Amino acid sequence: MKHKNSFELFDYWTEKRGQRAAPSRTDIEPADIRTLLPHVFICDLVADGQLSFRLAGTALCALHGRELKGQLFSSLWLADGSRNAGRTGASVATGATPAVLSLDCLSSGGRVTQAEMLLLPITGPSGHNDRLIGMLSLFNPPYWIGHEPIVGFSSTGVRFIDQERDPLFLANRPEIKLPGTPKFAHGFANSSKRVAHLVVLEGGRRD
Repeated sequence: MKHKNSFELFDYWTEKRGQRAAPSRTDIEPADIRTLLPHVFICDLVADGQLSFRLAGTALCALHGRELKGQLFSSLWLADGSRNAGRTGASVATGATPAVLSLDCLSSGGRVTQAEMLLLPITGPSGHNDRLIGMLSLFNPPYWIGHEPIVGFSSTGVRFIDQERDPLFLANRPEIKLPGTPKFAHGFANSSKRVAHLVVLEGGRRD
């Protein structure tokens, strides 16, 4: 974990779980994490082992320019990464192992910014591992956030967290690097290329 908000939510989750593998949903008091709530979401398992948003914070919905409640968790990813993202989320919810995802976030205008997503297991009324609480934190939010909605995530790394270790020392579970080159949506797919850390969108007349 790198973002201070991730550490704050992880510490709260750790306090609430005690000696259990995961805390209950009823253990989570919104007032306790009120400064984080706009970025927090809760998902539960639905048909076919998919995760669906049970609730999503206002900042997360505004980032995507739409209400996320009832949407599939995997739908936030670009098409080539949605399946793996869904599997990772379901693994956290059912296996009670927290995870941190490093993300490239693609805007409708073809811009990219980086973020971190923390996924933490919680139990529902049945007491079974069937849901998670998570949070998205942007690093150095750019000026266009709020003007250009995010159209898809691309995972660039994933790290599973050992609950018995201090999160400051995560070398025992190193981040698994993933190919994170975005596939541009809305017409950008065939007109872009990467030059170092920049994304170049080709344009102009071709005649």
